[in-house]
Amino acid sequence: MRDLSPQQWKSGIAAWLGWLFDGLDMHLYTLVAAPFVAQLLHVVSTADPLVKRYSSWIQAAFLIGWALGGGFFGRIGDRLGRSRALSLTILTYAIFTGLSFFAHTGWQLMIFRFLAALGIGGEWAVGSALLSETWPRRWRPWIAAVLQTGVNVGVLVACGAVYGLAALTGWLGVEYQPRWVFLVGILPALMVFWIRRKVP
Repeated sequence: MRDLSPQQWKSGIAAWLGWLFDGLDMHLYTLVAAPFVAQLLHVVSTADPLVKRYSSWIQAAFLIGWALGGGFFGRIGDRLGRSRALSLTILTYAIFTGLSFFAHTGWQLMIFRFLAALGIGGEWAVGSALLSETWPRRWRPWIAAVLQTGVNVGVLVACGAVYGLAALTGWLGVEYQPRWVFLVGILPALMVFWIRRKVP
């Protein structure tokens, strides 16, 4: 590990944090999908078939955006460089996850989730390429495994955020709103300032 340069460490940390926030923004919706979609549809029960149908369509739009985002931001990374493209992917998923807070209809939420997924899918592609181009070849299998841990930590952070917001609102005596968790998804945007300054 002593052979790794500071620049390699910075690119590794940036990619890992990007994957962590991928996991966070990816799973915020799944944790609140049923109550939030029921709220958007003005349906009383989360077991209503309409809620299941709309939730499924929104998740399908997300998965399509995720698949397209890899190719889209991969090309941007080829033209602008990996560090800039990484910043763009993180800004994309952070902004559109945050905008999900303002959704008032199912189709609005579907559009925001699709656009957020472009950034999430793009970050996977750009982060992987950044590491394969900056880290020594012998490290690539290990760093790929370490990147996967970032996603899982992000899922745990998403669970903690949802639980924490529910507990906080209960403690404050405020009625919990599922849409509030999407504001947590804006936090990754703050990392972009560090990436632009420190990651070559």
